[in-house]
Amino acid sequence: MPPQALPTLPNGSNVFLDANVLIYGLSGTSQECKDLLIRCVNEEVTGVTSYQVVSEITHRLMCMEALSKGLAAHKPRETLQKDPQLVKQLSEYWTDTERVLALNLLFLVLDEQTIRAAHPERLAHGLLNNDSIVVASMRLYGMNTLATRDEGFSGVDGITVYSPTDV
Repeated sequence: MPPQALPTLPNGSNVFLDANVLIYGLSGTSQECKDLLIRCVNEEVTGVTSYQVVSEITHRLMCMEALSKGLAAHKPRETLQKDPQLVKQLSEYWTDTERVLALNLLFLVLDEQTIRAAHPERLAHGLLNNDSIVVASMRLYGMNTLATRDEGFSGVDGITVYSPTDV
């Protein structure tokens, strides 16, 4: 099924928030994602994510900050890994990570059951590891609604994808 427009997500929905939606919302890159986070705060929808997604966000925000400060060129992960002194110059990523943790969201844990349940999702749908963990988490908690810009989820059976149209 093709993705639905994010603003059409019905009130009362339980929705799993993928990393890109959280980043776009916090950074202001997408007003639709920002509005979704506001809807979660106001309990119009129940926003769910996982600590694994928060970890992914933290990593991506570190790399984005290094790029924006000119501390790394086109491969920020590799640059930061080679020079720990550069990592020590980063701090904005943590402020944004704390903002995620302070949102009115339900945070799911990553455990052995989820890791094991992710493997069949990778085999069935050709998902990369982090995406397969998102799907496994959703299935283990009986969820079928996902907010993401990642088109790879569109072919996953039993998952309805809502995607921002303004990025």
